[in-house]
Amino acid sequence: MAQMLQAPIEGYEDAIVVPPINANNFELKQTLINLVQSNQFTGRQDPHNHLRFFNKVTSTFRHPEVSNTTVKLLLFPFSLEGEARIWLDKEPPRSILTW
Repeated sequence: MAQMLQAPIEGYEDAIVVPPINANNFELKQTLINLVQSNQFTGRQDPHNHLRFFNKVTSTFRHPEVSNTTVKLLLFPFSLEGEARIWLDKEPPRSILTW
């Protein structure tokens, strides 16, 4: 009975696969997340402008043991809202492996 009451977890993984981070003291600062969220893409703007801004913002973050690609994969979901976020959520689990 208890097993029937548990929410299913199969197939509910995120689409984006972030590589393991083996760095000590690594964290994304809230200010960086806020900056990414200040220009969220809804699906109605120019996607090239959004990616240009996103790349510029993510290039400001450096950690010697974490690649910029990993940072982008971590932050990208924060840059989407509305229809764009729905699109990402509908992508198959573990289907986005690289930037």
